[in-house]
Amino acid sequence: MLIGLIYTLCSIGTNSKHMLKLEKIATALIFTSFVINVSAQDSICIAKSIEHTIYSEYLDEDRSYWVSLPLNYSDSLKYPVIYVFDAEWRFELTKTITFELGAWNKIKKSIVVGIPHIDWKEKRGIDLTFSQSRIEYDGEEVDSTWYNASNSGGGMKFYNYLTKELIPRINRDYSTTNHETLIGHSYGGYFGGYILSMDHPFETLHIYDPSIWFSDGEVTKLFKKINYHKPTKIHLTYQPEPGFHRKKVEEFIKELTKNSHIELTTEFYNSDTHNSLFLDSFYKGITKTNR
Repeated sequence: MLIGLIYTLCSIGTNSKHMLKLEKIATALIFTSFVINVSAQDSICIAKSIEHTIYSEYLDEDRSYWVSLPLNYSDSLKYPVIYVFDAEWRFELTKTITFELGAWNKIKKSIVVGIPHIDWKEKRGIDLTFSQSRIEYDGEEVDSTWYNASNSGGGMKFYNYLTKELIPRINRDYSTTNHETLIGHSYGGYFGGYILSMDHPFETLHIYDPSIWFSDGEVTKLFKKINYHKPTKIHLTYQPEPGFHRKKVEEFIKELTKNSHIELTTEFYNSDTHNSLFLDSFYKGITKTNR
């Protein structure tokens, strides 16, 4: 996918000699950028994506992150920020939908920050989990050959990178409202649920088909032990397979509904799979939580 190559092109009159050239470029980039006519067709703008790199002291490595700005971004205005895990697969989708809905004032115009992985096969599990599970998603008991320090349990370091390095960098470099949304799917959803037991900075959490089964529902157990009092919007979605996974998610939902500080919306996708529910989850979630 094309990342960090498209820059906003605005204020070009409809009679400009460059119009035809722009239209050809926009057609060629239909799946990697979003083109929109604005206010009586007096200008054309293309969604802007920028790649940055930050050295993380907590992770002891360079990490890249991708930023997409809303239509007609201006430093004189302030914008909420949406952070998206698994950016390799999810950034283009979420930034395009966010850009379009914001342009038509269906949601607040927002900055989208994509967080990719260095090595998604191994490092993703380390970054997004806080322990080493002894149970699988179907309820099967497993030993240390399944989950160990080589593939899981580094979530605290990643959490510190996210909250103490990346988010402050975004708020320093861009004009933000300090209103943060986190989008997490699968392990990323588990991560979003786990940090409810911590002093996290997010006003909104999207938790899609979360791996609440991990370490036999430790997310739910931790949440039950605390007195959660931060006003938070949570949009949680899930599907039925396998049964153990569904059971653990529904136990978590039950606990969330008991808390008066949480504004919870849920969606059960009986006919979708673990991955296919992401698109509808995001569209419905962002229109409910980012107005």
